[in-house]
Formats: sequence, structure tokens, C-alpha cells
Amino acid sequence: MPRSNRPRRSGPSRRRASAPGRQDRMDALLGLDPGYRQEQGHDGGWHVRQIAAWRAVKDYTCPGCGRTIPPGMAHLVAWRSDSIFGDEAAGADRRHWHQACWSNRRQDGLY
Repeated sequence: MPRSNRPRRSGPSRRRASAPGRQDRMDALLGLDPGYRQEQGHDGGWHVRQIAAWRAVKDYTCPGCGRTIPPGMAHLVAWRSDSIFGDEAAGADRRHWHQACWSNRRQDGLY
């Protein structure tokens, strides 16, 4: 059978993006979760995940200001990445923060 003379696709990788809410297979094999980032701060290491407004469906209390984060407000979730009890225990102790409160959290380690 003769070969096609059609040019090959160029550009970024041909790998398909995974559907929303599902982890890409290659990222899973590499142990990566594209849904959160890691941050180092004065208070240690943290996993931080952005929560879009359409995914915020409950009331949460921000530990930074003590105010309510209402449903439909974009915010972030943070949990320790350097917990001595492991990631599962740290994930169970995650907290929802206003974006500004997270950025301006106190340096003295009270919260």
C-alpha cells in the first residue's frame, strides 16, 4: 500500500488532554496531579488547590479572617505537604482560604 503524502501534524504534543475531573494517564504514571501546586512558605510546605466559583457549593470558614466563604465564590484549599503523619492525615486537615487571606497569612505562625 502506498504511503500518504499528507504532511504530519506539527506543534505541541499529540497527547489528548484528560476530561475535567479526571487525571491524565501519563500524569498518573508519573505521580503528578495537575490540580494543585506546591508552595514553600515561612510556615513550611503546602499543597494548594484553586477552587473555581462553580465548584464551590458549600459554606466554608476561612481560618485567616474567620469569615464565611459562601457558595459560588472562588477560593483555595491548602494542606500541609510536610506533615509528619503523612499526606492522608494532612489532606483530612485541609482548610479553605480566601485568596487574599492565604497570600497575607501571618508570619508569626498563629494560623
